[in-house]
Amino acid sequence: MHAVPVSRNLRLLTAFWFLREFQLWIPVWIVYLTLERGFSFTQITAAESVYLLGVLALEVPTGAIADRFGRRVSLALGAVSLASSVTIFAFTTSPVVLFVSFAWWAVASTMMSGADLALLFDTLKAAGRDHEYERLAGRGQAIAWCGVGLATLFGGPVAAAIDIRATILIGAATCLLAAAAAALLWEPPRSAEERAGGLRGYLGTIRLAFREAWSTPAIRYVILFFGVAVAGVETVHYLVQPYLVENGVEVGPAFSLLQVPLFAAGMAGALAASRLERRLGAMRGLVGLAVAGTALMAGLAMAPTLRMYAALPLLMAANSCAWPLMTGAINRRVGSERRATVLSIGNMSVSVGMAALAPAIGFAVDARGVGTAFGVGVAATLAGLALFGAPALAAWREAKPTPALAAERT
Repeated sequence: MHAVPVSRNLRLLTAFWFLREFQLWIPVWIVYLTLERGFSFTQITAAESVYLLGVLALEVPTGAIADRFGRRVSLALGAVSLASSVTIFAFTTSPVVLFVSFAWWAVASTMMSGADLALLFDTLKAAGRDHEYERLAGRGQAIAWCGVGLATLFGGPVAAAIDIRATILIGAATCLLAAAAAALLWEPPRSAEERAGGLRGYLGTIRLAFREAWSTPAIRYVILFFGVAVAGVETVHYLVQPYLVENGVEVGPAFSLLQVPLFAAGMAGALAASRLERRLGAMRGLVGLAVAGTALMAGLAMAPTLRMYAALPLLMAANSCAWPLMTGAINRRVGSERRATVLSIGNMSVSVGMAALAPAIGFAVDARGVGTAFGVGVAATLAGLALFGAPALAAWREAKPTPALAAERT
């Protein structure tokens, strides 16, 4: 019996998460497309819809690839694909090129989403430490936010000193470094049956994952709630830069500095996830975060001025805190052989919600301003609370271990 290299995997995952998110173009990419390339915000969100529809189509198939052929391989391939997508993005000259970049971005993202957290959970489980998942997943998300925050801090000044395209190409290079870190990860061993490949096993993984997610009310409702209510809060990520531009903040150090506290708040929210889960439980925590997000976005919808700036980091914290709660809830109720696939279904639910919201947000910004766009987020979050809040809470109160998870524990 070999010792489980938990520390090694945690170090490599930390490096992977940081490098993947350390993208110097983050604080200026919307400005790059609108001011330098002449795209309207409606065109940008249309490209975002292409990305989200790609995620919708690919999230589960790529999650099944991770389950059948290895999470480490999926992560490395995803990071290489992201590097190529970012490179295409750097040379965007038309809507067609932009859409191609975003479509390939979807391939990259879906290869990585779910696989990293499934590998983390299986690593901890192999060492008998799966009770630490929320804390370590939250810490991992905080590391990712740290990468985003530092990139945001330096991205604006680098863009002002050189040019925005240089920040994008540097981002492609850090993606390749993330791929190298992923390639060195240790893959937790699974049974011979779980390792069996082939088309039948691959398609069977997808089919059984959907069946398990839908037939288990606790999983079904957390996915539905997340895909509507939390997707509404997620709109803040698209609106920060238009909010700053609308309030007269120009690209440069101030443009970056005003975004850094938002990502620091995202880090704090991720670190708080395990404490919130212990106090309230996963589902009540998600509902509470959605209620708080609704109130904050309503304030920004009514007064989208710099005086309401403090609402933005609070929204980032709420959104960041929600993800470890959702993934922890799924991880604890799904067997290892379909863990990455069901996690991908959870991620896909947000893509469905955002694919519907993104065009409305883009049109709202162009036609009426960011205040109206925040109002779209309020409407989505309220719809999620009204439709799925009560059923989700009831399902989690009555939840029992699923057959797949019970079998895994024996």
